[in-house]
Amino acid sequence: MKVIINNINVSIEKDQNLELKKEIIKRGIKADNIEKIEYSKRSIDSRKKSEIKFVYNIEVTLKNDVDILGLDNVNIAKEIDEVPLKAKTGIGRVAVVGTGPAGLFAALRLCELGIKPVVYERGEKVDERDLTIDKFVKFSMLNPDSNIQFGEGGAGTYSDGKLNTRVKSGYMNKVFLELVQNGAQEQILWDYKPHVGTDVLKIVVKNLREKIISSGGEIRFNTLVKEVIILDGKVKGLKIQDVKSPIQVEEIELFEHVVLGIGHSSRDTYKMLHTKGVFMENKPFAIGARIEHPRLEIDKMQYGNMLDHPNLEAATYSLTYNNKEEARGVFSFCMCPGGVIVNAASQEGGSLVNGMSYSERDGRFSNSALVVGIKANEFGDELFSGMEYQDKLEKAAYDEVGNYGAIYQNAVDFLKGKTTNRKIDSSYEMELKSYDLNELFPKVILDNMKMAMGHWEKTQRNFITEHANLIGPETRTSAPVKITRNELGESINTKGLYPIGEGAGYAGGIISAAIDGLKIIDLVFTIKD
Repeated sequence: MKVIINNINVSIEKDQNLELKKEIIKRGIKADNIEKIEYSKRSIDSRKKSEIKFVYNIEVTLKNDVDILGLDNVNIAKEIDEVPLKAKTGIGRVAVVGTGPAGLFAALRLCELGIKPVVYERGEKVDERDLTIDKFVKFSMLNPDSNIQFGEGGAGTYSDGKLNTRVKSGYMNKVFLELVQNGAQEQILWDYKPHVGTDVLKIVVKNLREKIISSGGEIRFNTLVKEVIILDGKVKGLKIQDVKSPIQVEEIELFEHVVLGIGHSSRDTYKMLHTKGVFMENKPFAIGARIEHPRLEIDKMQYGNMLDHPNLEAATYSLTYNNKEEARGVFSFCMCPGGVIVNAASQEGGSLVNGMSYSERDGRFSNSALVVGIKANEFGDELFSGMEYQDKLEKAAYDEVGNYGAIYQNAVDFLKGKTTNRKIDSSYEMELKSYDLNELFPKVILDNMKMAMGHWEKTQRNFITEHANLIGPETRTSAPVKITRNELGESINTKGLYPIGEGAGYAGGIISAAIDGLKIIDLVFTIKD
């Protein structure tokens, strides 16, 4: 018999397992009837800095059944019944474009159904991609097909590997278990704010690749989809190109179905789809900069004098500000505790930043994007107006530095409107140049960033200080366009084309993208057994 007990508070100063056992006994379960204790969720309550607590939801396996009516706040654990699915017949050939979370999990699900997809990835395998990125960092030599954005695992491979999501889905357990089975830490199954880290993610994506291949799927790296072949409103195949071949030969592969899992930086693919008549529309996105602090300052902001406690990891934060007059949000995004800021360029002549962390989160700095919500069509009524504005900011940053470096400004100086006249200590490994961000961003972004930062200066001690620096620009928080699909998961005007994940505008992170990939495959290619 399994039972669940929720909301158990345990001081970080105490022996966690001993205290949990005491709490179970206190609720009426005898000690000799406890077979196993498993965490369902663990979070941190640090609102009272002098008394930080872990908050647990646990599942307890009992040796003998008990009558829970006589127990205090104990419930029977519910078993999740999976509905068996099987593939439709006569499906034909299926291609998956992209090996980000959406593409990988879509391909994996197709293999589980006995459908053997061909997966196309413009970038390199993760080990080769690592070498290419190292070369980029050292020599400012960009490979536009394999970089922080493109390559095995997608942009998420070089991130904090955060796995929290607002999406409520029955696919959640499937994704988390698959990640653990392929090398992720077991802790992600119960941590309130789970993360993997870029070093572990690289292992996971390689194992997922091998699982897809061993299940009959095929993955072709360094292969760019130049064109989706569409005839009479229906997909007929793909025109592909080996990006490493000295001979730029394009080949045609015939497919009945194309699952499109491109990333939000696939600007050339968006433009190709537009020329082919695939329906897309503008969507909101966000623009701003990274803010970086010494990690110990963020730890102190969140934990107070308990910041050095061995039970506490590098602190996280999540900040929001609502400009009610404009119905506009300003928020932290992709917070990387103990992480580093990296250059996330994917187009020649444009520079931008992102953040990532390793699994231990033990770096000297913590960073997060601070971004302002941009409404659809705010920078123009054309389909690619938002994308073109992103491009404009990235080119301005590149031109100012003269390479793929980044521009910076102290947070206090930014609020005062003055240039920072000193070098800064930072995790960013490429060139940094002092620049007044007030000269880069338009009024709507500047005004909202300053309102939010002024608010946080009052409410978050140690957040806006001489030690906090803005590094930018941060332009690729999400796709500025959506490849619109219908309730069946198919493009609304192109049969056989199934847009999935972040690049299609239907996800915002590793887990939601993976879930979207699984969901659309089941919706399109299966029937209930």
